[in-house]
Amino acid sequence: MILRNHGLLVVGRTVPAAFNVLFRLERACQTQVMALSCNTKLIYPPQNILEDTYERMLPKPGRAARNGELAWPALLRKLDRADPSYRD
Repeated sequence: MILRNHGLLVVGRTVPAAFNVLFRLERACQTQVMALSCNTKLIYPPQNILEDTYERMLPKPGRAARNGELAWPALLRKLDRADPSYRD
């Protein structure tokens, strides 16, 4: 959810899932702002490409969900190196 004058709000089943959604939403917003700042007509992909991409990204049985679970341990290690005091 994008809150006017308050930023982004996300929820997830787990902390890694919520972080993943927030990270992707923020990155999408940044990309949109950069694209719109070019002051040129944007070219969008055809609808069939968008639908195909959407279908491919849906969770499938037997395939790991793309919800941040794989990246979370690496992000915690990176944070531990930068500032381990967050654990206190």
